[in-house]
Amino acid sequence: MAVYVVGDFIKEARMRKGYTQEEVSFGICTPASLSRIENGVQNPGRCVLDKLMERLGMENNAFNLFVSKEEMELYEAMQQMTRNIADGDVVELEQQIQKVEKIIGDAELERQYLYFAKAELLREKGGTSEEVLELLMQAIHVTMPQFDGKRTLENNLLTFDEIIIINAIAVQYANENQVMTALRLGYWLKEYMEQKMIDGKLRTAKYPAIVYNMSNWMAKMGQYEDALKLTEEGVDFCVKYGNLVNLPLLVFNKACSLAELGKKDEAKKFFTQSVVIFETMKQYDRVQTATDWCKNNYGIEL
Repeated sequence: MAVYVVGDFIKEARMRKGYTQEEVSFGICTPASLSRIENGVQNPGRCVLDKLMERLGMENNAFNLFVSKEEMELYEAMQQMTRNIADGDVVELEQQIQKVEKIIGDAELERQYLYFAKAELLREKGGTSEEVLELLMQAIHVTMPQFDGKRTLENNLLTFDEIIIINAIAVQYANENQVMTALRLGYWLKEYMEQKMIDGKLRTAKYPAIVYNMSNWMAKMGQYEDALKLTEEGVDFCVKYGNLVNLPLLVFNKACSLAELGKKDEAKKFFTQSVVIFETMKQYDRVQTATDWCKNNYGIEL
């Protein structure tokens, strides 16, 4: 009965959105496997289920009980690895990667996020941009073998992991001063998340981060009007959905754009707002960085 409920849910969502089985399943499983899942003949593993749900623009919050003990162990280990990445804890991340690798074994689909984690670890340890990009491309090619890292695939449905990896690829290009390529990928992800993803925790977390990166790249190219507009969109999103992590960063970038456009009085107001939020969040290193930046670059005392 549980299998039928899962398959029925996936089929209904897919048909409501007008997606084919080929579009939803590409790189995750075969269309025939998806057909069996939808018809209640085949039980999807947790990783496959999560990625199918994400291609449909949703998070899997309904079917967590219908997985094995081994899958739950892997899920928990992957979650810990994600926390290590967010914390920048290199030692713990390296240990967790080794643990996850033993649990996964040879399962390629489940290794996609592991490749991404290895790329993040290499970046933290000072690996070259080329080495990091190679691992990221290895990760994305698990489900998107046709992606060359630069040209967008507008018709492809994306999972959250694919979005995270493509964003990381864009960051690497920006670091190598290939800013137009980075922006092209950023716009692809931004528009995809706006048009095809239902509100959820992962969208709330990742959308502002992508907008923040893009505003940095625009400023790097001197496109301050565009950067200002983008930061305002990002700030509105953070306020609406409660993303406090990226809110002060976007407010700060908004102030920088205003200052670059010669609107220093208005810029000072938003610089002050960003510093207050940093202080409230006890991010005192960023308070000092922001204060110094304002003084040294714009002659603004906070």
